[in-house]
Amino acid sequence: MEADGQKYSVLAKTDVREKMMKEIEQISEVFLVSKSDATVILICLRWNSFKASDLLGDNKEKFLAKLGLVRVFDSNSSSADRETTILSAGDGDYLVSTPFCSHKFSTTCWSEYLSDALEKNKDERGLISCLNQDCVASVGPDTIEKLTEPVKVMYENYALESFMECHKATIKWCPALGCEYAIELQEDGNENVTVVCLCGHTFCWTCRLESHRPVSCKKASIWWTYLLDQSRSISWIHANTEPCPNCKSPVQQNGDPDYRLITCICSHSFCWICLRTEEDHNGNWNCAPVTVPAADPSSAEFSQILHLNLWEGGHEALEKAKTKLRALEEKIIPKLVENCGLSELDIRTVREAGMLSVQCRQVLKWSCVFDYFITEYESTKKQYTKHLIGQAIAMLCKHEGKLDESMSRALSGGDFTFFKHMLETSTTCTGNYFDGFIKDLEDGKPPEVKADAYEDGQSSHWFCDRCTFENSCVDKQCKMCFFPLGSPPPPEDLGKLE
Repeated sequence: MEADGQKYSVLAKTDVREKMMKEIEQISEVFLVSKSDATVILICLRWNSFKASDLLGDNKEKFLAKLGLVRVFDSNSSSADRETTILSAGDGDYLVSTPFCSHKFSTTCWSEYLSDALEKNKDERGLISCLNQDCVASVGPDTIEKLTEPVKVMYENYALESFMECHKATIKWCPALGCEYAIELQEDGNENVTVVCLCGHTFCWTCRLESHRPVSCKKASIWWTYLLDQSRSISWIHANTEPCPNCKSPVQQNGDPDYRLITCICSHSFCWICLRTEEDHNGNWNCAPVTVPAADPSSAEFSQILHLNLWEGGHEALEKAKTKLRALEEKIIPKLVENCGLSELDIRTVREAGMLSVQCRQVLKWSCVFDYFITEYESTKKQYTKHLIGQAIAMLCKHEGKLDESMSRALSGGDFTFFKHMLETSTTCTGNYFDGFIKDLEDGKPPEVKADAYEDGQSSHWFCDRCTFENSCVDKQCKMCFFPLGSPPPPEDLGKLE
């Protein structure tokens, strides 16, 4: 599949902080303000450096005074108070004031105040003023540096999150739990990017859900936040309840498999096995199970259960592909290096073949969601989509078969060179095929697979416009797309499309 690696870069948390400090230093150096004051200015202006430059250039003193970044004098304080910013408070605590006022408070008071103020100010990112409610002096890094380490960490995270929030069009945190990497979109990149973080998590740049092509972000969100749980509930009800013969409400057995008489909320009692009343049994409980009519294939409930099964089957196949990729990385590649003397380029070939399998399984998992959203009035499109998914499954199964065969024979024969070209060709063709498959579904247009030789008639081969496979001039159809050379796809995969 087409690599999105050139459209974005993965940044460590320290890299993000360096970017933030670069903007702070630029304002500080150009307008001769401290880095602390520059930080407060940029946070208040939502990191709009152009606006900060305009306001500082027009009337610097007035702008700084408005933000509480100039000295505030208190007529009740002595000059000694104004000059002192740290005083001992006993018990290891000490008094701290901002650089702009003489209101001193203990570090304990500052910690409690800032914990609450930073949390409340998280969305607005406005000014944080002195603890004295009548004072307009701003609290910035200069004040924070005099406080305890937990407060310093808290403020640094606050400033960093402010920076990230205001640059979210180009920089975002990876949404994986516990991951501290950020993703930066390149200037020439578009928002339709599937990101693969260094932590291994794959997600959509636009909505930060897991990668969901060919489904749009809006429909993926609907499926993920609403329909998936709803489908699981419907599926559970169908599998674990029986409809009450009186009111048709679903009734669950009480947990005792030997207890057959069930009472519905409508007070009607019936047999769990045959759905008849106790009187109808007349003391004879040797009854045969009654088959409840299956759901109407055209109903919404049937569609949700069907596509839930496809989704869960796709997820299971994806997890198996991830497990195989880990085994490839941790066990097979080291053995190949030891037995066959693989070069870095050879290792990359094997790794890319395994990673492609995971990417394609992710696409197939979400393809069933794409099919779900095709309405009943688009039956032709629905059949065509199933046809495309069937072909994609066959293509991927062939690639995975080639990967398994190549690894097995290379390990047993001790020579990888013979299989390298086959693996590279399979990876390229399968990747190109899935790129076309995704584009076909997203564009809603049927693919064009040309099966004619070049017009001059002199070439001995031709390249498939869809998967780029090189075919002989005697071939009228692409061997890779229409005549798989390996084993057919497992029946359970194709059976899911019926």
